[in-house]
Amino acid sequence: MMRDYETIEADTALDIVMQSMTPLAPQTVSTFAALDLVLAEDVFAQEDLPPFPCSSKDGFAVIANDTTNPRRLIGEQTAGYIADLRVEPGTCARITTGAPLPPGADAVIMVEYTREADGMVTMETTVKPHADVRPVGQDIANDQQVLAAGTRLGPQEIGLLASLGYTSVVAYPRPRVAVLSTGNEIVEPDAQPAPGQIRDSNRYTLMAAVQRCGAEPVSLGIGTD
Repeated sequence: MMRDYETIEADTALDIVMQSMTPLAPQTVSTFAALDLVLAEDVFAQEDLPPFPCSSKDGFAVIANDTTNPRRLIGEQTAGYIADLRVEPGTCARITTGAPLPPGADAVIMVEYTREADGMVTMETTVKPHADVRPVGQDIANDQQVLAAGTRLGPQEIGLLASLGYTSVVAYPRPRVAVLSTGNEIVEPDAQPAPGQIRDSNRYTLMAAVQRCGAEPVSLGIGTD
C-alpha cells in the first residue's frame, strides 16, 4: 500500500508534540478553584502556625514546678477566645484541646491524671514544663517555604493554603484541548442512527480523558468526511 508519509511510533509522535509546546502564562486564581493546577511560584507562610501556645490535650493548665496539691480551680479556657485568668502557684485552669495556654501556666496535665472535687484539682502524677503544650510555630514557622513552584495542588495543599490565609495563588491555567470527530457515519449519542450510522463514542472518551488529566476539553462536534 502506498503512503504519502512515513509511519512513526506513538512515543516518537508524542516527543515531537512535546517539543513544540510552551507553558501557558501563569495566572492568579482562587485557591478554591485551583485543584489539580500547578503552582508557578513558591509559597511561604505568612504567620506562625499555631500562632499562640496551645494545649494538645483536654486537662488542666498548671505551673509544672509548683508542688501544691490539690490546686484551686480558677476558671476555664476553651478554644476560640482568651479567658480573663492567670495561673498562679497553687492554682490551675481547666483547658480544652486547641485552647490558648493561660498566662502563668507552662504545662498541661491530662484530665485522666487528675481528680476534681469541690473546686479543687488533685494531680495524680507530675508533669514537666511544656508538657502537652504546642509552641508557637510548631507546625509551620513564619516565612517558611511550604510549597514549591511546580507542585500540583491536591486537596491537602488547598487545605494548607487556606490555613495560612491564601485565598489566591499564582498557577498555570488548565490547557484547553479541542476534540473533533469526523465521519459521515457518526451521529451524536442522543440521535437515532440511520442505516449505516453509529453514535459517536471516541470524542466523549477523549474529552473524559482530557478532563481526567486536568485539562479543559472543548468539543468541536462532528465533521464530515
